[in-house]
Amino acid sequence: MPDVGETALRIPNAEVKSIFADTVLEWFRDHMIETNRKPLLDALWNGEAEKASSILTDLLFQTISYHNYKEDYYQAFLTGIFVGLGLATESDKEHGNGRPDVVVKDNKNRRVLLIETKISRSRDQMENDCMQAVDQILAQQYIRDFLGGYKSVVCYGVAFYKKECMIKKM
Repeated sequence: MPDVGETALRIPNAEVKSIFADTVLEWFRDHMIETNRKPLLDALWNGEAEKASSILTDLLFQTISYHNYKEDYYQAFLTGIFVGLGLATESDKEHGNGRPDVVVKDNKNRRVLLIETKISRSRDQMENDCMQAVDQILAQQYIRDFLGGYKSVVCYGVAFYKKECMIKKM
């Protein structure tokens, strides 16, 4: 159990661990120290999906390689952003009837961000994939575990296509 002010993170499997170690941590060392991620977090907490999409697309454009277009890479990328901000962050941990990709808890303010990601085969498919992610959140009842103690649970379907991101709020 982490001490007050500390965050515990569990990497769910060897593949995500390898991606996290080889790519995400190196990138964070080189780039995220100088990048202000607060506007992204503020946009997500405030339900500003279009603004968050733009900010995250800018981050992707600045950082990733065209070799990294896999769902677990994007999931680790998002997880790293939130962990880097010192937030209690979970990846692929059971909630409801499944495992949402990323859960961010702000215990002080009793709120949760719940994110389900999808990879799109084309730019035109991104909106549909966002909606599939939102449908998955509902169908798997990911929110159920947070209804008692948290004041708000903000849910997003996120689709990635190469260096682009689209975010839709549930």
